[in-house]
Amino acid sequence: MGTQIFSMLVLGAIIAIGTWKSIHIGVLALVAAFGVGTLIGGQTIKEVMAGFPVGILVLLLGITYLFSIVRESGVIDWIVQQTLRLVGGRVFAIPWVFFLLAALLGSMGSSLTSLALAPIAMIFAGRHRLHPLLMALTIVLGGGAGGFAPTSLFGIITNGIAADNGIEPQPWALFAAGFGINAVLFTLAFVALALRNRPTETNPSDGGPGTSGAPVPVDGSPEGTRSEHGDGATATATAVAVDDSPATAALSRYQLLCLAAVAALMTLVIVFMFLDIESDVGVLALALALVISVLYPSRTREAVKGVDWSTILLVGGILTYVGVMQKMGTVELLGHAAESIGSPFLAAFALCFVAALVSAFASTTGILGALIPLAVPVIAIGGLPGFGLIMAIAISSNLVDSTPFSSPGATCIANAQAKDRSRLTKLMLAWGFSMIILGPIITIAVLVVPGM
Repeated sequence: MGTQIFSMLVLGAIIAIGTWKSIHIGVLALVAAFGVGTLIGGQTIKEVMAGFPVGILVLLLGITYLFSIVRESGVIDWIVQQTLRLVGGRVFAIPWVFFLLAALLGSMGSSLTSLALAPIAMIFAGRHRLHPLLMALTIVLGGGAGGFAPTSLFGIITNGIAADNGIEPQPWALFAAGFGINAVLFTLAFVALALRNRPTETNPSDGGPGTSGAPVPVDGSPEGTRSEHGDGATATATAVAVDDSPATAALSRYQLLCLAAVAALMTLVIVFMFLDIESDVGVLALALALVISVLYPSRTREAVKGVDWSTILLVGGILTYVGVMQKMGTVELLGHAAESIGSPFLAAFALCFVAALVSAFASTTGILGALIPLAVPVIAIGGLPGFGLIMAIAISSNLVDSTPFSSPGATCIANAQAKDRSRLTKLMLAWGFSMIILGPIITIAVLVVPGM
């Protein structure tokens, strides 16, 4: 037990040092993984290296590389204008459009499908002064809202494990609970981050107020000024102007190819999932980027600079360390500690808390498989709704996916504007870590207490 507790203390120290000092958390975590794994955990260097999340590396590499090409081509500008026409120039419709799109894609096999929207969402944040945290949450919470559908990975795993352990699954109740809780949290984020300074709206037919079609801030100050709040946050308020110029409407062959690549990425992922064909968003993105690069090598030569290697190192380092902890039995120890609590209510909260805490640094899918079976002995004590507790554990483990150590959080940060990445990383850390406590409180209150 001493080694498992030591590994948890080291993890806390990694996060504390990396947050307070200008030392890369990924480097700290990688060094700690080899030190703790080999010296304390009895693992070989090869076993420690096996925990490096190659899949996430490929995902981040492929997505950021492809959309670096697309961004430089000017296609994003065209997509922005076309989408704004659909929402009628109303800037506050944009986050909800992305939230619902992410939920739709997340319900089709995996919440990670929604990550294909992350680069565009983060560009919208930069172009229209929408808070970067708000636009990141459109992807994270939207994907989570759809991720518990009966057709998606989280829903399939949760319902399947419940059935395997003699608890009757309720797939549509799980989907409704997951969608509802994520939607409520997004609504609160929208109110806090978008409605603090409400922008004016523009008429898409004339480009908005004034003769030039330029955005007009609500306070009458020159465009480009910012209103500072007590927390240093930047105001999100300017109206969106829609450009009707021919340059916006006409696309070159290169731009059409880039646009086709974006559409192909989303279409292929959905089709492969419906056909039950194994695929990877990162690999598909890399393949599409390669096609564009072969056809237009001079236009895409600089695109590799758009890959956020720093975020890849961050995620790779922390997940490698968590892999060491799992092999040492730390996660199993936490689960059994929750079982040993006498009170069913406190045991339920402890299980949800452990699920949220560990999932903040590890695979949500893996946590579902590891911790849901541990809920069975707690349910057997009596006094708790069986599937209600399972839903609470599953959703608690998902609500923390905004941390930079998870695929959704890391992808959003990697695609944010360079000037926003450092601040967005801290904000998403704060949001994600707050969900470690708030997530179990919310899920227990909504899904467990009513059935007691």
